[in-house]
Amino acid sequence: MRPVPRLRSMTLKYRRARWIIASVTFAALTASCAPQTAGPSQRTITRDSRLALPARVKAGQFISVRFVPKGRRNAVEVAVSSARTGAVVRRLLSATDDGMTVNGLSVDRSGDLWITYSEGPVYQNDLAGGDPKPHSCANEIVVLHHATGLASVFLRTGNDIAISGAAISPDGRTLAYDESGCATGYLNNYLRITRVATKQSWTIGRALQRCHFLTNPAWTLDSRALAVSYSAHTGPAYTGPQGTCGGFAPGRLVELSPAAQPGLSGRSAAPAKGCGITSAAPAAGGGLLAIQACGAKDHTNGPAWLLVFGADLRLLRQIPLGRCTDGNDLGTARTGRSVLVSAYMFCNPPGRPGPVTKLWSYSDGRLRFLTSVPGGNLAVSHIAW
Repeated sequence: MRPVPRLRSMTLKYRRARWIIASVTFAALTASCAPQTAGPSQRTITRDSRLALPARVKAGQFISVRFVPKGRRNAVEVAVSSARTGAVVRRLLSATDDGMTVNGLSVDRSGDLWITYSEGPVYQNDLAGGDPKPHSCANEIVVLHHATGLASVFLRTGNDIAISGAAISPDGRTLAYDESGCATGYLNNYLRITRVATKQSWTIGRALQRCHFLTNPAWTLDSRALAVSYSAHTGPAYTGPQGTCGGFAPGRLVELSPAAQPGLSGRSAAPAKGCGITSAAPAAGGGLLAIQACGAKDHTNGPAWLLVFGADLRLLRQIPLGRCTDGNDLGTARTGRSVLVSAYMFCNPPGRPGPVTKLWSYSDGRLRFLTSVPGGNLAVSHIAW
């Protein structure tokens, strides 16, 4: 039996990795952890040189984890797609490797692709939360070098931690990712920042109260700050089982300095009433973009909007995306000139096909629809270009 379902409000980037893994029958990872030496049960991913990236991704293309038609079913792949049409240009590799699953992609200034692989935790029973098993995680951050087509391991963790969403800073000096304990990471994650040259690292938000919501980080284009969506815990301290939680406040857009801190302080912007901010990304000129989802307590049944913020975090525009998003993502090009917007819409208007992921391009103040990908999960995620 599967574990009792968790709160439905564990959605969007935190839950997206679980959707992708479920579609290929692997258990999911939604938490993270601190770097350690690999433990004895740590698995090392295998790499097929025939699938390695042979050259730099061309201008007008992006890399993402996405559904790719394969026979009568969809395969989940790391693929190159056209930023003009949204169509798949070619596959790079499977989104799973030796039990691990890709849950983060980032392209550095030289064109190398940073891939986050994770596995676990193992759920031991069908009680609430599934009783996650300690020491059952594995993680690697792999760099796929475009010039040689070879892959190298930048980071391998111990088996009692988990990581997701590693993002390299635009200046190439610093890596930021989400982490927590393998068996204790449900809505209890924080950020780890690592200097690429020295491997020196520190954390942001490690003292946050359990049962909060924190998305994977996105760097501003000048490498000065990080943008996240953060939902603070509400109510008394929670001491219940892993995999269940009390309530948390609607997600806010927060811009943080990458310096160490126990909490999560920085400039922030609140969502509209009855809504929560669920994804964040940088924009040209020092501004930020975010997706705001609205409706009900979990903000999945109402309208969704693309929000455009200025460098002072003042809301400049809001652009409607549709209704009923239960997973979304933003990916900004390294030039900052264009942003890709991906949203899983599960309640299309009557007479339309079933749930779809819609993909748009936003540039020069205009949102342009690219394509729809059918399926019951977020079909285009972890966008990097």
